[in-house]
Amino acid sequence: MFTETLPKTIISLLCGCLLLSLAACSLNEKSVRSSWENGVLRVGVTPNYPCLIHKSPETGLISGFEADAAALLAQRLHSRLQFVELEWGEQIPALERKEVDIIMSAMSITEMRKLRVAFSEPYLTISQMALTTKDAEGKFPSAQEILATRDAIGVEKGTTGDVFVQRYCPTAEPFFFSSPDAAVQALRDKRIDLFIDDEPVLGAYAAQYGGEGLILLKTRLTSEELAWAVHRADPALLKAVNSALESWKDDGTLQRLLKKWLPK
Repeated sequence: MFTETLPKTIISLLCGCLLLSLAACSLNEKSVRSSWENGVLRVGVTPNYPCLIHKSPETGLISGFEADAAALLAQRLHSRLQFVELEWGEQIPALERKEVDIIMSAMSITEMRKLRVAFSEPYLTISQMALTTKDAEGKFPSAQEILATRDAIGVEKGTTGDVFVQRYCPTAEPFFFSSPDAAVQALRDKRIDLFIDDEPVLGAYAAQYGGEGLILLKTRLTSEELAWAVHRADPALLKAVNSALESWKDDGTLQRLLKKWLPK
């Protein structure tokens, strides 16, 4: 009797274990759903770019084009918006670790970055440009003088401005800064001769400090596209972001936001 029922008992136990295993897998699949699918859109930002994404030192509020776009995206996804403030160099690593769902922080599309993230369709084309002082303006009538200069050029480390200077300004003396504010202060203090960065950012600083003699040179050094970045393993979010962007382009929302925030 015992020997006949033993195989049945073993089979029953094995079936039970299999069912428990399948249930655990199902729970695990639910537990690894993206944050935005669970109602919270975590947006990685480095809020030190005037007009695009900036944090007020007085109020602590984050504002700018990217902030408004993030709020609209969260609303479209029926999610609560959560800004995750990161140093610029930590943006992509945080996305890869799935600590954020999307980077919305004035990131240029580059071939190197495309190896690590999935970019949305671009929402703005910009240039790298140079900010200088009124006294030094005459030294840089064209791109050729910038490329050949031996003067001190400030860049924010890890940006496309940084890459540009290292690649195309071999005789310049590069100075690396952790934020645009720090670089602009160095320019105001005459510790550097040029600051190369994104056109909208420099336009904002030129407007703010024009009375102190800061000048935005008219020379466009590059042509770049800004876009939002999501994890390469999250095609659903990428599709939703591109769908939102297409809708905003069609109904004029994107243009209204750009007009609201970017320097005239």
